[in-house]
Amino acid sequence: MATVILPTIEWARSCEQLARQLGADDELLVVCDSEDDPVASADLPAEADLLIAGDPEGCSGKANAVAYALERASHDRIVLTDDDVDRDDDWLETIVRLGECHGTATAIPVFVSDDYPFRLFEPLCLIVASFVVDRTNWVTWGGGVTFDRRDIDLEGYVADLRRTVSDDALLATYVDEVATSPALVNEVDVPGGPRATYERLTRFVTIFYRFAPVRTVATLAVFLATFLLGVLFPLLVGVGVTLLARSQYRRLDVDRSTWLFAVPSLVLAPILGVVGIRRRTFVWAGRRYRWDDTFDVTVLE
Repeated sequence: MATVILPTIEWARSCEQLARQLGADDELLVVCDSEDDPVASADLPAEADLLIAGDPEGCSGKANAVAYALERASHDRIVLTDDDVDRDDDWLETIVRLGECHGTATAIPVFVSDDYPFRLFEPLCLIVASFVVDRTNWVTWGGGVTFDRRDIDLEGYVADLRRTVSDDALLATYVDEVATSPALVNEVDVPGGPRATYERLTRFVTIFYRFAPVRTVATLAVFLATFLLGVLFPLLVGVGVTLLARSQYRRLDVDRSTWLFAVPSLVLAPILGVVGIRRRTFVWAGRRYRWDDTFDVTVLE
């Protein structure tokens, strides 16, 4: 038995995939901001319950939706997910089974796009995601994560959600160990135009920096050092990072040729890192936020 929490403003194909996987005793909580959102008037399946969380105050819309749903969840096993995740037919069964074995489990995201400039950053996103999600407990991924509410301070987690931006980076501070599996690698198709790419990637850096500033700066230093080494030994470093990207694509069974963009990703990574660390405002899902500290968020629009 699991409570699946799905924040969304409209009922999409990914949501249908999820609804078909629900067991007889599972519940699906579909959470939106207001009754004006398209999902509020959609023909939802019988297994889904619609929740209206209201507009966020002092936190992101995603964090507000998750907090609202957690207060109404019936089961101890919780699954958090998004409406843009491409799921296999056994996705829900797999993540719940992994969670029951290990307590907390997360999927590994692979962000992809057919648009530029985001395609240039696919190797960077894949390598960073496979490092911070698969190899460390730095963050979990809110597009696919499960935990047992009895294993964490749920009241504290809900309270903190209402004063921050990232539900998944925050969750990582409430759990000790996070399991991953090659069976839980999910492609997420994202908008790839210049503005969308800038907002998404700098937001990721800001999230990392807010919750783990030392590790973020250390990671940025590694990228910068590799770039500087590449200036001295361009062929050696260029071939090395390209082969590294290709090996990670193969390890995660990602059938895309964008590993060839490993060098442009490396060149642009330090710039994005510095901008993300210094940036104070960003747009996410139609709202602009000012994020001055981990628990200091202002909704500007």
